[in-house]
Amino acid sequence: MRKWFVLLFILGTMVLPFSAHAQSAIQFSTVQVELRPEYDQPSMLAIYDFNLANSVSLPVDVTFHFPKDGNLVAVAFLSNGQLMTTDYSGPTIVNDWKIITISVKTATTYHVEYYEPITKNGKERQFNYVWMSDYPINDFNLSLLSPTDVTQFTADPSLTSTTNSDGTASWEKDFGALSANQPFTLKINYERASDKLSVPQSNVEPSQPIGPNTTGSLMSTFSNDLPYILGGLGLLLIGGGVVYFWQSGRGGRNKSRRKHSPRVETEGDSEVYCHQCGTRAHKGDRFCRVCGTKLRREA
Repeated sequence: MRKWFVLLFILGTMVLPFSAHAQSAIQFSTVQVELRPEYDQPSMLAIYDFNLANSVSLPVDVTFHFPKDGNLVAVAFLSNGQLMTTDYSGPTIVNDWKIITISVKTATTYHVEYYEPITKNGKERQFNYVWMSDYPINDFNLSLLSPTDVTQFTADPSLTSTTNSDGTASWEKDFGALSANQPFTLKINYERASDKLSVPQSNVEPSQPIGPNTTGSLMSTFSNDLPYILGGLGLLLIGGGVVYFWQSGRGGRNKSRRKHSPRVETEGDSEVYCHQCGTRAHKGDRFCRVCGTKLRREA
């Protein structure tokens, strides 16, 4: 009986890891790809929105492939109707791919954007889109937003043309399930007479005419700082005035001292001497400064 218990325990420990791995195997529930040629840059903007299958245990790290010449611009997740940036590592280059690892922590839609060059030859445009993933996909859907003045559009495999609610044209198709490591390729060719972008306002331009009240402009900055500038100048003027009056006061006092300093009086022939003690009197004296005798002055 004891041997059977040990045998069942060993079999259970062997089966349990396989069962846990099967439940937590990474699988995409949906992958929505949107291609926007010459949208806000003269290149292809690729936008991905994907959800993991409900059977995937979270949190989990998911690797994501995009072409080596692609320029990654956004990795985010959907929260309360808003896209929030999320943690990821990479990219690392492996053969023709750049690979990032996204930390999926909540059961929501995750979002990736990158730009990739378009081949141009006069009016002709050519682009090859390639998808590669380490995981299976239950539903793979692709759409392409048409730029303005497009003619002679072809796609392989073919896409279905639709008109959007805003009047723009697009092509799309639901390709269903894809296996893990199964590449998907879409070849696109079209012609257009201009290089006009679909969203030219994405370029750095003022949203309103620049004027004195435009935020960030020189006049706006000067106007905002004007009270502080005037206040600083006022303080400098007051300080300068105080220093000036202080210095001028000192100079006046020195001059006053020099003005009232004792001087030797010369009275010439009008000198008067005390007849009692012989001390010379100063002009205007009526009594001797030494003995106090009343001075005798000639009439």
